[in-house]
Amino acid sequence: MKKILFAFAALIIMAACGNKQTATPSSEDNVENSEVAFEVAKNYFFKNDQVIPEYPKIVSEEEFNKLFGMATTMGEDGKPTAIDFTKQFVLAIVLPVTDFATEINPVKVEEKGDSLLYTYEIKAGEKQSFSIQPVSIIVLDRKYENKRVVLLNERETNYFPAIDRYLVDSIGSQYAKGEHCVPIHSIVRVDERNAEDILVWGDFWVFNYNQVGDTLKCVSGGSHPGLLHIRQTEKGFEVTAFDQVEDGSRYLPTAKKIFGDKFNAFKTISSDEKNRERLRAEVLATYAKKNGLAVTLYQDYGWPAKKLGD
Repeated sequence: MKKILFAFAALIIMAACGNKQTATPSSEDNVENSEVAFEVAKNYFFKNDQVIPEYPKIVSEEEFNKLFGMATTMGEDGKPTAIDFTKQFVLAIVLPVTDFATEINPVKVEEKGDSLLYTYEIKAGEKQSFSIQPVSIIVLDRKYENKRVVLLNERETNYFPAIDRYLVDSIGSQYAKGEHCVPIHSIVRVDERNAEDILVWGDFWVFNYNQVGDTLKCVSGGSHPGLLHIRQTEKGFEVTAFDQVEDGSRYLPTAKKIFGDKFNAFKTISSDEKNRERLRAEVLATYAKKNGLAVTLYQDYGWPAKKLGD
């Protein structure tokens, strides 16, 4: 498999890749905080065919139902918490699947100027014989809907920001540059047993785009499957090494060596072009929304433009 998928001679705007924005309020430092009431929504689960949202705010019932299902159990407390999206909206945090007992506990929500500061904590317990996908959903009054949400936690909620930073800084920077650098990853397996060397196997992609009208036009990009080594620190996660699958005749033997007993799972993910394009469309839609881009389409060189995800 060739790493370089797109490279063509053109006048390219020499701009730095758009990395993930850190959520740190600055212009509102002198504004007093006021606490905001919220309700914890219970008995919902994250659908395993959906991509974990990067932004916690969900304001429509349609979007919420696309991501979450109801987990009704016996007893009076077994019904899912009622959410009226005509009067309310939610903040949802979803973590990757894990076999460690993990809880996401909301601490407080504060209004500060045009922002909502959402403080929460993550508690990780013992290894279990089964896997879970930790989810936390809180319900707020819709009068706060238009405020920017700032997540406050002692460490990042998952590996994705560290993976994205690495893909943008270490790999995306090696391609022909564009205005926007967007990483995409399909995770095959995660081994969290050693916090000093968390292992993440996956099919990782990086694309550089220029915005032309309402379209993100691909300048360059490529596939980089392999094994990421990630270390957990007090401030978050960082990638310490990357074992990459090689090109050409070395592709198959290095892929089998790196993925081992996970090779068949990797092969299934990497060969599913339809799902990969669906994922790319959704990630680009999230990126555009997060960065305020007025775009509705994305386009690879020489191919028709496609719609961004919903």
